[in-house]
Amino acid sequence: MVLPFAGFATYVRVRQYEMDVLGHVNNAVYLHYLEQAAVEHADALSFTIERLRELGGLFIARRHEIDYLRPATAGDTLEVVTWVTAMRGARAVREYAIQPWRPPQHEGGLPDGRLVPAGFALSDQPVVRARTEWAWVDSATGRPRRMPAELQAPFLRAAPPLAALADTPVFPPGPGTP
Repeated sequence: MVLPFAGFATYVRVRQYEMDVLGHVNNAVYLHYLEQAAVEHADALSFTIERLRELGGLFIARRHEIDYLRPATAGDTLEVVTWVTAMRGARAVREYAIQPWRPPQHEGGLPDGRLVPAGFALSDQPVVRARTEWAWVDSATGRPRRMPAELQAPFLRAAPPLAALADTPVFPPGPGTP
């Protein structure tokens, strides 16, 4: 599978304290990975928290959908890829794929997060696939409000109109799915 839209990739090394009783990453920890990737993506597009406040609002998570597909364990290195699929009114939809990542032999440490183009290769063996619905809220009142156009354009490069996504499944069906 390839990334359908321009997006962002960041990297995390799984830490021991993030394990559950089965020795896998605790499900709740993946939310931290997802949110951090979203924040880094916005930062890479020059939309820091300060800049968002200047625009009069902030994003808050309204709903998460997470499919846990394979376990990750302490010491694994994961690539967290995220892309925005829709922004309209006060609503934004962001999708994610968390996949194993193996650094090239000559590299030490983790690379910095980076913007990635549409067509970026996603693993056919992801650890997690997720979707978050975000709400743009007024930074003073906390009430939903329409996003400024200035905010939408950089995230929506190559994204289809919201109406085109209405009947599109969040994730492609897995093997053996009717």
